[in-house]
Amino acid sequence: MVISDYFKSIEQLLNNSKLITDKTVDFKQFSNDEGMIRGQILFLGGCVLNFMEYIRIGRDRPKYRFNFSYGKGSMIFRYDNAAHHEEIYTFPHHKHTPTDIKPSIEIGLAEVVSEIEIMILSDFDK
Repeated sequence: MVISDYFKSIEQLLNNSKLITDKTVDFKQFSNDEGMIRGQILFLGGCVLNFMEYIRIGRDRPKYRFNFSYGKGSMIFRYDNAAHHEEIYTFPHHKHTPTDIKPSIEIGLAEVVSEIEIMILSDFDK
């Protein structure tokens, strides 16, 4: 797989989601196996995902952040791999919630979008 294939898979995922109402996504390719995706995705119900993902195909993601919030309001969750919270056993990977910081595996945009879609759909079931 090369970075352009990864970008295409992300574009497909976002274009096929019935829960995304608007999006602004910027893809930057640095080499055949290295690139960055950044942008903002608006979901049904007005929640927003602001994100940046630096990808190196076949290796760890050097940097990522996924900030999911109620519009311009309060945070629902944020994943990142900033080098803080050394007390978390999955350091540097972790998930911020409104009340806690939790261990997390390295995560990418596709997994975060899936988590958000499950949250939205479970709210519809209530």
